[in-house]
Amino acid sequence: MAIEKRELNQLLSRYFEAYQGSARAMISLVAWPLSQHKLSFEQYLILRRIATSDDVTLNDIAVERQVTRSAISRQVKALLSQHYVFQVPDPQDRRRLYLHLTERGQRVETLVDQAISRQFEIWMTEIGTPQLEQLISTLSDFSERVGQLGHDGPQSAAQ
Repeated sequence: MAIEKRELNQLLSRYFEAYQGSARAMISLVAWPLSQHKLSFEQYLILRRIATSDDVTLNDIAVERQVTRSAISRQVKALLSQHYVFQVPDPQDRRRLYLHLTERGQRVETLVDQAISRQFEIWMTEIGTPQLEQLISTLSDFSERVGQLGHDGPQSAAQ
C-alpha cells in the first residue's frame, strides 16, 4: 500500500508537534527535582532500581534496561562519586558487586521521588487516571512495535 507524499508529510508534521509537546511535558516532570541533586534521568532510574531491590548488580540493571554494561557503569561511577551509592562484594563470588544506596542516596532518591510523585498526582487529577493509563499503554505498545522493526535506522526502511 503506497502512502501519498502529502499524507505522509501531514502525519509527520503532526508527529513532530506531538513529540515536541509531550517530550517537553515529560521532561518538565523530572527536570527540576533532578537538577536540584545533579542527577540525570538515567542516574535517577538506577537509584530508584537500587532503592526497590535487595541485591542488584550493575549487570542486572544493564540487562533490564537493554543497554550495555559500560553505559550503566558510567552512570554508576557518577553516583559513586556523589556518594549516593556504594558497592558490596558477593560473599560467594567477590567479583560480583551489589549496589546499595548510602544514607545520602536514600534521602535524595526519596526527595526526587516525592517531587515527581506530587507533580504526577496533579496530572492524574487534571487529566484523569484512565486517560494517563491509556496514554502509558499506547506509548508502551508503540515503543515495543517500533523496537520490533529493527535498529538499522532509516536505511532499512528504504530498502
